[in-house]
Amino acid sequence: MRVYLAPCGIALGHAGRCIPIAKALRSRGDRVFFSTYGEAVQFVKKASFPVGQVPPIRVFEKEDGEFDLRRTLSIGPKNLYTFALQVGAELSLIEHFKPDVVVSDSRLSTVIASRMRRIASVLILHQLRIMIPHKKPIIRKSKLKVKANVERLGLEILGSLWKTSRVIVVPDFPPPYTIAKANVVPSNQYLKKLRLVGPVIPRHPDDLPEQEELKRSLGFDDRPLIFAAISGTKAEKLMITKTIAEIFREFPDSYNIVLSRGLSDVPNPETKSNGGRLRIYNWVDDRYKYLKACDLLVTRGGHNTVGEAIYYGKPMVVIPTVAHSEHQGIAESVEKMGIGTRIQQYDLSKETLCRAVEETMRSESCLKKIRAAQRFARRFNAVDSILKITREVAGKA
Repeated sequence: MRVYLAPCGIALGHAGRCIPIAKALRSRGDRVFFSTYGEAVQFVKKASFPVGQVPPIRVFEKEDGEFDLRRTLSIGPKNLYTFALQVGAELSLIEHFKPDVVVSDSRLSTVIASRMRRIASVLILHQLRIMIPHKKPIIRKSKLKVKANVERLGLEILGSLWKTSRVIVVPDFPPPYTIAKANVVPSNQYLKKLRLVGPVIPRHPDDLPEQEELKRSLGFDDRPLIFAAISGTKAEKLMITKTIAEIFREFPDSYNIVLSRGLSDVPNPETKSNGGRLRIYNWVDDRYKYLKACDLLVTRGGHNTVGEAIYYGKPMVVIPTVAHSEHQGIAESVEKMGIGTRIQQYDLSKETLCRAVEETMRSESCLKKIRAAQRFARRFNAVDSILKITREVAGKA
């Protein structure tokens, strides 16, 4: 079977969940080709897969990592032109590779191109509803109503295009453990096509040694281990990891700490400080060793990372990106499920982070709830489910 994989290239999350699918396909003798853009291109190449680069859709951020809606909208016509170029590039790449099936991860241009080439497609999508970002809480009912109506309109417009895929795979849990609750709101146009399969997990915890054994092999003593795995766009990661690193350098000696800045395309020297208690990496190749070894995860609230924390049974401290509707919604979900604590970026300090870490790790209720979520997560194997769906859509079942 020949499979064409097209993840969104903004940040690494989409490519990060497509690569395990590609590896599973390759292990079964299938041929795989990638199409993407931006930082994801080199990420896919490092995983040893062929990749075609298409014109990048641009988004802008402010210095604090906040999505810059005004600047992004100002280049709207240019992005529309780029989108048209993307569709053209996809048409050419699909014609060249001649796949049996196209798998798009949040890429509308690929869905349209596969439809034009009359190739059946599978869509991987967890943001069914796009939320309008806002920094301050909206109090006025009239504004809330306008916001809800605009978001619903966007849902239905996009739904009329997403539904051209044969199957829409949602890499999230069903209730009560849905991670992106605010975004996993479908349109009635494609309800019958939806499949909730759970988050894509490249490496399951049962495939690794026990936690204490991993700690010793990584050179840690018996102090609690904090693992800060930072995701997002490159500019955002550079900004927030600088702040977090400074805070961790002043943290109590009662913790071991690993900070991964999430920079896959930057040279990766290890930096140690505080007597080796704090380790900082640009990139961690086997992040799942650290995830299983740790006692608590610090995250930006990326969908993949939170899903992995649930599978590994790790309580979280979430520092969501300012005015990032998805991250903010996921952080709220984590807090409501009782499996972690949320700190807003503008409240981040040594005192607030230290207090959140201590309270989360000492909370019997939090530990009980994350273990219950972990037991629920073990029912799902997203990679196997997506492979089965892909074969069915390609007519290769």
